[in-house]
Amino acid sequence: MGVRGARAAGAVLVLAAVLPAAGCGGDGDAGDSGKDRTTAAVEAARAYQQAQLDMDWEAACEAITDRLRRHDWEADTIAECVAVRGVPRINDAPGARVTTGKPIDLPAYGPHPAGIGLRASLGPIGNGVTINTAHRVVPGEDGTWLIDQSVNLPEGTDTEAVRKALTRK
Repeated sequence: MGVRGARAAGAVLVLAAVLPAAGCGGDGDAGDSGKDRTTAAVEAARAYQQAQLDMDWEAACEAITDRLRRHDWEADTIAECVAVRGVPRINDAPGARVTTGKPIDLPAYGPHPAGIGLRASLGPIGNGVTINTAHRVVPGEDGTWLIDQSVNLPEGTDTEAVRKALTRK
């Protein structure tokens, strides 16, 4: 992982690495481990969205699954993904911030594994617009959590809108 990627994703990787070591990785009971699993997924989605806001394309590309990088961005490597996504924005978004909605459990759907779904919002950007996106966050290797699916939410931002967006054909 590059220096820029480590900076943005460091907190998520530390949290995700600590959870399995603390017995919160997923094979235990559904009590506290579910909460820690959800917390790790939410933090991964927040870090991904923040990397996009910061235009830290290396961190953003490292925060997604290989499947998403290849399918949506047609990039086989992190370097190719950075090159594709590294197009400068037309306008800055001073004062924009990342917020997230309530996480929900999602079953596997099509090529996407089971995971956590949630809304991540970025805004306000240009003319007070807020961008709402549904993310499917799935367990990766070594206890990390990665974005496997991102779908714009043009209508509604509640958990039902997130579920529908992430299971739409």
